[in-house]
Amino acid sequence: MTMKYMLHHQWKLFIALPLAGLLAGCCCAGGGSRRAPKKRSAPEPIPEGMNVYVDPVPSSIRSVAVMPFRASTELIGISISDLFVTELLRTGRYQLVERSQLSRVLGEAEVALSGLTEARAIELGNMLGADGVIIGSVDEYGTIAIKGKALAVVGLSVRLIDCNSGRVMWSASLSDCADVAHTPLSSQARCVVRSTVIALKQKWKVQPYAPRGSRAPARARPTDEVAW
Repeated sequence: MTMKYMLHHQWKLFIALPLAGLLAGCCCAGGGSRRAPKKRSAPEPIPEGMNVYVDPVPSSIRSVAVMPFRASTELIGISISDLFVTELLRTGRYQLVERSQLSRVLGEAEVALSGLTEARAIELGNMLGADGVIIGSVDEYGTIAIKGKALAVVGLSVRLIDCNSGRVMWSASLSDCADVAHTPLSSQARCVVRSTVIALKQKWKVQPYAPRGSRAPARARPTDEVAW
């Protein structure tokens, strides 16, 4: 084997090996190997005793006004409705009327103590330019003694009314007791509100969005497809 042949052979290897590595890298990056699909997180379980109804019809509601909830005290009613607003915002399903706008058209103390009739709620919703109004009541807010332990219990009922038709588009109710003694009522209230919104979100797919007055077919809202 001549020196010329050996040099020529080594030169071919010098070029071929990096080229093979480059091609292998392109193969992996360009789809030669498939990435494992991301696992979708399992939906959070709905607490026992939760009652949820979502009307399986197209809805044109985009903006909503959350009224102060009826409760035994003004502070409880407004606080729970504020918690509901926070959780509802996280879903991204609706645009919410700001609290400052609500304050201009209603006396929150009176609403929190006596509640709103559906007709009055719709009237206020129209004044605020909202497509729908959410009204609710805090049915329980206190502690009960079980086996010598003081357990926090919170009960909530809430529903959305279409301001145009007066139709109840969805409703939910839950009364739940804390598992651990001396759980603060505020923490239990937050859990109940969050569980209520999660249960609603799991059923919202049956109510697609359809612009009012449009002949376009109803379509799913993008936020309904997002795990939360």
